[in-house]
Amino acid sequence: MPGRCRSALKQPASVVCKDAPVDLLGMVELLHRHVTESLCDKVFRENRTAERQREWSLHALAWFWMAVMIRAPKALTRELDQARRGQDRLLPAVDATPEAFFQKSKGLHWRFFAELFNALGGRMMKETRLAYAQQVEGLREHFPEIWVMDGSQLAAVARRLKILWKVRAAVLPGRIFVLYDLFRGVCRVLHFDPDAAKNENLLAKEALAMIPEGTLVLGDRLFGHSGYFQELSQRKLWGVFRRHGLAKVRRLKILGQVRKGRKFLDDTLVKVGCGANGKTQQILRLIRYRSRGRRLDIFTNVLDPKKLPAHKAVELYGLRWGIERMFYDLKVVLNLNCFYAANPNAIAMQVYAAAIVYNAFRIIQARIAEQHGIAPETISTARLYPKLAVASASLADCELMWRETLRVNTGMKLNKPDYAEFSFASTMMGAILVEKKTRPRTKGRGRPPSTWLSWRKVRGGRKLMAKLS
Repeated sequence: MPGRCRSALKQPASVVCKDAPVDLLGMVELLHRHVTESLCDKVFRENRTAERQREWSLHALAWFWMAVMIRAPKALTRELDQARRGQDRLLPAVDATPEAFFQKSKGLHWRFFAELFNALGGRMMKETRLAYAQQVEGLREHFPEIWVMDGSQLAAVARRLKILWKVRAAVLPGRIFVLYDLFRGVCRVLHFDPDAAKNENLLAKEALAMIPEGTLVLGDRLFGHSGYFQELSQRKLWGVFRRHGLAKVRRLKILGQVRKGRKFLDDTLVKVGCGANGKTQQILRLIRYRSRGRRLDIFTNVLDPKKLPAHKAVELYGLRWGIERMFYDLKVVLNLNCFYAANPNAIAMQVYAAAIVYNAFRIIQARIAEQHGIAPETISTARLYPKLAVASASLADCELMWRETLRVNTGMKLNKPDYAEFSFASTMMGAILVEKKTRPRTKGRGRPPSTWLSWRKVRGGRKLMAKLS
């Protein structure tokens, strides 16, 4: 069973000793323990049709792409050369040319990486802590799982394939749709689609089949309509979504009303939807909140205010921002805005490798927070993750030196150094805590260009998409 952090042990970052040492080792060991060759072989056998593993097996590809996400090199040339020489513990030892790697990344279907991510999910969940979003921990009495759902388009393709030479607009290589576990702070489900223009509503309905019964799902206004709540009810799921602008409402009963100065909280039972047959109509709660210019209208199918009080629903919806932070960490912190290859299969491999590394980072982040008695959210991912990456790369270099030392000193009894005493193995707590921003947040960072195309709109792109379906 996953560990559980007690909220009583949490203390604000302001009272934490900023000179306290923080152990950074463990992420590579965590990945090595779960991303095993036996697991990769099992995933490959269960999903292969006519594919062969050869030198670049699924295990080697997975480890190579994870190493790339950890190190974020400017190009793959040096990493491929290191892998060929077998001189790096973080990289797989593969005696093959770079051309063989690119051919394999282009030809191997991305579903292998998707299934590997799903297989790793169950194994890595045993390592997670229920440490995040402690302010709404009391809701676990009624909702054992709270997940957030949202989608995001990927960055434009920088390197041009032959079919893109005459295309002036930016080409987006696809989109991702994610289910984020609010209490564990990890990505539970990630669906990649090479069609960047695919309707997000369709992706969301497909994702519902992967959510366990009784889960409370958070989402933005795209899903805040009667049709989507009908889907939730059929699957025995709960939802808290922002009201869609076109949703028609008929008030039935006022459940509660609170006014305090300029603050206003209104909880009303309503009938949402239209249609002559009434099949799309749903009985929901409409929670309206106003405070200092903030306007929030929420729909929920949790009709019992005791299970989900109105003020808790408002607080819970504010935590939906956690998935937006996850997209930022994937794209900016883990450099997913930069793709090393232009074909959709290689891009999907990079996406799933980034998600695996992200989950490992979040597990380590929760462990560090638990050891120091603070909430994980007080640790800055943008400051912690680069340090974890450096520690992982340095550990790999040290392991290489140790193996080489043993080789040249055959027959001698040597004591292995304690890596925990090295400078890269730890940092100070003050170096990874969140700092209040003094400058206004930059808007539009990482957004796709205004003029863009999906693969389907490119001449020759339909053939490419047909191979990926």
